[in-house]
Amino acid sequence: MDVGIKKLSENRMLSYRKAEIADLAEVIALNHFDGKPICPESIADDQGITYSYNHYKDCFDGMLEHHSGAFHIYINLSRLKERDTARARYTFAHELGHYFIDEHRNSLKNGRTPSHPSFNGLVAKNPVEREADFFASCLLMPSKVFRKQCFSRPLDARLIDDLAKYFQTSVSSVIFRYFELNLFPMMIVMSKNGLIEWKMVSEDFKYKYLPAKGAPVPKTSAVGEYFATGKQYTDQQPMFPDDWFKDFNIEHNEQIREKCYYLSNTTVLSVVWKHEKRMR
Repeated sequence: MDVGIKKLSENRMLSYRKAEIADLAEVIALNHFDGKPICPESIADDQGITYSYNHYKDCFDGMLEHHSGAFHIYINLSRLKERDTARARYTFAHELGHYFIDEHRNSLKNGRTPSHPSFNGLVAKNPVEREADFFASCLLMPSKVFRKQCFSRPLDARLIDDLAKYFQTSVSSVIFRYFELNLFPMMIVMSKNGLIEWKMVSEDFKYKYLPAKGAPVPKTSAVGEYFATGKQYTDQQPMFPDDWFKDFNIEHNEQIREKCYYLSNTTVLSVVWKHEKRMR
């Protein structure tokens, strides 16, 4: 693996590195944007990258291979089902990230790293995979277009669903992209078996006494109700700040919103934000 990649933070990409990848993906995306969702295949065609959709058992979601000076992308329909699904589109864009990011491509070309399988996940542990994930997000949801779609619309569940339909991406990828662009203060929490696995919080999020990693989810939250009784909500739920937070300066006439996405019987992704009529 290249030295530049090794120096990446274990838990996050360095800000300068993210800016480089974001700029790279944005230029490519806008060069191919025609008012419709970005087509990863057309980008591959322009670069002379061949690709195949086929069934490869459970070996990978996608893979970029270099052989005799040429690149080929494999997309595994055994795991991704159909070629036009949000997961398949994201996987293809992820493999394009390995091609367009110089360090990744050169490592493959020079034989320093072999072709390796990629698997979809909410937050990848491998720094190289995180870079390709970030590239895919920026490519499929370029910031200029994403911001335009969000203009003057409040953060709510309908906006998230509309963005997912417009960009033909998953709801979870939209949530992380919205967070990354810092469009509105918010908190994202991953819970498993009633305990908080991890959280992401905007720098300007109002409340600071946040639930700790490994702690039980708040009993009065929507996700707490799910783990206690199995109750699932299809829409965002109105909450008061003290349903989630223990800050001393809570204003009891304020409201927050919580939207739960039930990823499995044991895993829930929660999005929490202060209720506002309009975006800032």
